[in-house]
Amino acid sequence: MYCVKCGVELADTENVCPLCGTKVYHPDMVRSAAEPSYPRGSDTAVKISVRGVMLAITVAFAAVIAQLIICRLSIPASSSWVGYAVGGVALLYVIVFLPLWFKKPNPVIFVPCDYAAVLLYLLYIDLTVKGGWFLSFAFPVVGTNALIVTAIVVLCYYLRRGYLYIFGGAIIAHGGFMVLLEFLIGLTFLKDTTLRWSYFPLVGCFMLGMALIVIAISRPLREHLRKKLFF
Repeated sequence: MYCVKCGVELADTENVCPLCGTKVYHPDMVRSAAEPSYPRGSDTAVKISVRGVMLAITVAFAAVIAQLIICRLSIPASSSWVGYAVGGVALLYVIVFLPLWFKKPNPVIFVPCDYAAVLLYLLYIDLTVKGGWFLSFAFPVVGTNALIVTAIVVLCYYLRRGYLYIFGGAIIAHGGFMVLLEFLIGLTFLKDTTLRWSYFPLVGCFMLGMALIVIAISRPLREHLRKKLFF
């Protein structure tokens, strides 16, 4: 059997020509179990080893850190910035790539670990520059934000419902966090604890958070918004 369009020889099992795509099946033709003239393409997807990719990424990060350390040892003038660069590279690896080593990374574990890594990096910077702002500013700011975000992650991860309540409360909590942020900035750096701008995000976050909570409480309003906004 041959293709009527391009003339290529076909097997009896071919439905279409493998070269030009012309249909070759005829209802009166008895089809046999012969092998096709041309091998069919494999549909098997190429599997990529995640651990292999992660190992390559880890080696690349280790090489960057090693180069920075060599630069520090060979060029004394580089001592002022190499430590920051090494800490930044390590922090990036811990936050972005370390969870990828696990098949199902648990955010309840990794989110607090990420904040702990950020605190260690800020502590190193504070000790290096002798700033004296870690305990009075960085620790309470990062620690408070870590508690809020960790609470959101825990509730979303284990409850799997009531997201409007969760995010409404989270937005209100971040409004209060802005007040704490301005207070600690004034206390640590400006020596003035007068609140000037944090009221605005506090009021805005409170109104937005309460709006989400009201939507969560009112089922008719929730259904109306779902029909109007398609979510």
